Amino acid sequence: MLHIPLRISIFLLLALLPLAAFAVDFRKEFQALEDLWLKGKLAELPGQLYKSSPKNDEERALQTYLSAMLKQGKDDTLVLLNQAADRYPSTFYGQQSMLETAKLHILERDIPAAEARLKKISSPELPERFYWLAYCAQYRDDHNGAIAHGENYLRAALSGKFAEDTHYIIASAYQNQSKFYSAISSLEKLRALPGLPKNKQYFHYLLGRLHHQNGNCVEALTNYQTGFEINRKSQLAFEIEDRLFELKDRYGSQVDLSFLYPYTELDLPELVTEPEVQPLPALAEADLNSPAKLEAKPAGTFVQAGRFGKEKNARNLTDVIRAMKLKANYFEDRGNKSVPWVVVSGPYASQSEANSVAGILRANSIECFVTRF
Repeated sequence: MLHIPLRISIFLLLALLPLAAFAVDFRKEFQALEDLWLKGKLAELPGQLYKSSPKNDEERALQTYLSAMLKQGKDDTLVLLNQAADRYPSTFYGQQSMLETAKLHILERDIPAAEARLKKISSPELPERFYWLAYCAQYRDDHNGAIAHGENYLRAALSGKFAEDTHYIIASAYQNQSKFYSAISSLEKLRALPGLPKNKQYFHYLLGRLHHQNGNCVEALTNYQTGFEINRKSQLAFEIEDRLFELKDRYGSQVDLSFLYPYTELDLPELVTEPEVQPLPALAEADLNSPAKLEAKPAGTFVQAGRFGKEKNARNLTDVIRAMKLKANYFEDRGNKSVPWVVVSGPYASQSEANSVAGILRANSIECFVTRF
């Protein structure tokens, strides 16, 4: 199930409110209270709120709601929000209280209580309820419910602040139903919205994954590569890397992963351009049977033949080179967390010997260079 993190806490509830006035006809005193709240002038609000004298349910709901939102503790906040929701359910701020109560229940993973509150909201000015209903349905693996509520949110607020996450919920629901064309279509609709997606790396990862599952190697590779190159060091980049190797295992030579690990020199190596080549010394049987993995970075003249993010890939290349009757080992470069596994052949007594080995490796389609550690 796609995980979209909840960014809710008591104090962050403020940030989830729309910064615009609502269609409630308040008297001047209560219009001033609402304005202070919407403009974030919280220091002035408690004094004005204490002196306020409500005359109708809309004003009572606003007074109780604001009192709740100024509380520091979750329990005190929840008591007042429930009071506003239960006593004034048909008022705007009674309904807003239902929404905030539902968010608190979601924060506590009490999904049934959250859904019960959300389903009582009827105000057309609160389309956000549909997003949270979609979130709750997704949490329960109710894929059809997640899609239906998500579509309701997008119909009411196509470019709303939850539009991107809603498209991800819908795409994930279709993905879990193996309806990959529909999932891809949802993401393409997201891409068509101005200024979206904002989380471009996740967008391309998910789109790549859907094309991957749908059997479209080219689009999968394109999106995986785009996502990977946005931030090579992110946690998501490591997930993309794993998916790329799955793609490579499935499609073989159709998948070019050279962009993953550009060959770079370790520390300050001395690149050798000497044309002189001499015969290689005889390779002892012990060199072929020695442990492939070195416990520390070696010293001397070597041929670097590869750098990988996964140890098993470094071991595979080491075995390939040893099968050619050449020295080969790999070690972990702990200073490079993203591609730490380095494959080397050596050490060699001279740069000429190393050049000879490099020539053999290149002749066998293994890109390499001579360096010193």
